[in-house]
Amino acid sequence: MSDMGDLVGSHLVWILQLLMIAERTLGGLVRPEKIEEMNEELTKVIEDFDRAVNVEALRLAKKTSKQRCS
Repeated sequence: MSDMGDLVGSHLVWILQLLMIAERTLGGLVRPEKIEEMNEELTKVIEDFDRAVNVEALRLAKKTSKQRCS
């Protein structure tokens, strides 16, 4: 994954960690099921972003290789 993907991915993981801390701090006021649901959604966002970064990297590589062949 690119540096940008690593940067955004690490921020998303940080958000999840904050949610888990909030759940523990509030003594269960936040439902564990909701945290799990948010975790699943966050995982999907990270995976989608990773795919988008990979597609962009492939597009740039293709463009670069075409330029070298010309």
